[in-house]
Amino acid sequence: MPQSNSLQRNDFRYEVKVPYQRAQYVEFESWLRRAGLHPVQQYADRVIHSVYLDTSEFDDYQDNVSGISKRGKLRLRWYNDAADNMVLELKNKRGKLANKLIIGLDNPSGALPFDRSVANRLLRSNARSLAVARQCNLFPSLHVQYLREYYEIAPDIRMTIDRNIRYQSLYPIRSSRTRASLVDVVIEFKYPTSKSRKAAQLLAGMPGRVFRHSKYVIGVDTVCAL
Repeated sequence: MPQSNSLQRNDFRYEVKVPYQRAQYVEFESWLRRAGLHPVQQYADRVIHSVYLDTSEFDDYQDNVSGISKRGKLRLRWYNDAADNMVLELKNKRGKLANKLIIGLDNPSGALPFDRSVANRLLRSNARSLAVARQCNLFPSLHVQYLREYYEIAPDIRMTIDRNIRYQSLYPIRSSRTRASLVDVVIEFKYPTSKSRKAAQLLAGMPGRVFRHSKYVIGVDTVCAL
């Protein structure tokens, strides 16, 4: 996790998502064994919290729904209950490739960015131009939380498993309740472009269908009254 006022930029990489219902996930686990894949856990499981920032017209949501190849999402993120260690992430998509620009924010009080005043104060805590320029006319629109497991199935080919996905509307109406996703598990494979051929070989025959799966889009559709 970047420290306050630090900056980290990831290279573009492939991100392949496969959503599963519970019975389908059991089939996926069986396929892993048959394929001779033995995922190695990289890190301890942790709960991820993301608060997405969007315009009052939900422009980022509309770009995702429209399938625009070059698009971005801005979100505030923290792990477990450590809201005092928060980052701003700008995620860029170029088709199936994605990268992230991550900026550490100063949040010693652990304030949760569920309203615009708190979110803007957090953005102003970092003087970098990205945080300052993008804060205007943006609202915290959606809170997403889920449990993530981290694995590696081959060198530089990572697999994450997201469960217990829940959504909370923050705009246009802020709700005090969260709602469970209709998707039970989301598997995601992440690897650099240099590993695309190896990943295709390893994942051949995997059950399920690979397609664009955005927690932000599904969350807005689930809990936000558009």
